[in-house]
Amino acid sequence: MHDMVRADFLTSLIFLALGVYMTVEGLRMPGAGGFIEEGGEPGRVPVMLGVIIAFLAIVLLVRSVRQGGHRFAGMRIADPDVRSGTIRCAVTALVCSVYAVGLVGATLGGHEVQYHEATFLFLAVFIIGSEWAFAGELAALRRERWTRRAPRLTRAVQGAFGFVPATYAPHVWLIALALLQATLITWAVTYVFENEFYVKLP
Repeated sequence: MHDMVRADFLTSLIFLALGVYMTVEGLRMPGAGGFIEEGGEPGRVPVMLGVIIAFLAIVLLVRSVRQGGHRFAGMRIADPDVRSGTIRCAVTALVCSVYAVGLVGATLGGHEVQYHEATFLFLAVFIIGSEWAFAGELAALRRERWTRRAPRLTRAVQGAFGFVPATYAPHVWLIALALLQATLITWAVTYVFENEFYVKLP
């Protein structure tokens, strides 16, 4: 419990710094304080997101301090859960950095990677990588849920993919759902930003 509170404390500091940075940089961009104009307004979105992130980070910071998360005496660095969580956080930060800095707008084999292409790839890889070890458990839960909600659809889909060996079925389902989720999220985000916020994505 104490390790989780300490993690909340450190996480709140990181997100507070991120929120302040996004807000400051957004205020330097054109249109941060004006009305939305078609074809412009790049400053409004980072300012809005930065303020929300900073506010929620402050809430988390206050809560963690009240629970003693700022006290590091007796912290067990060698604890397997702490070490595992640290590794997951580091990998997540690395993957997100590669996506934001190294993939969006990059030129690969003469092709400039567009925002929707990079986002789809990032989401698909992230979901598959995060859930791969739990594919069997997740497949059972999802099958039970969909059988209860839509039994006919479940039987139809199982019949269509009946050729997949049972050993590989959980991972095949995981990949298929990850691709579907990545497609829907990428489309939704692209549509909202370009058609509602009038932000031209790279």
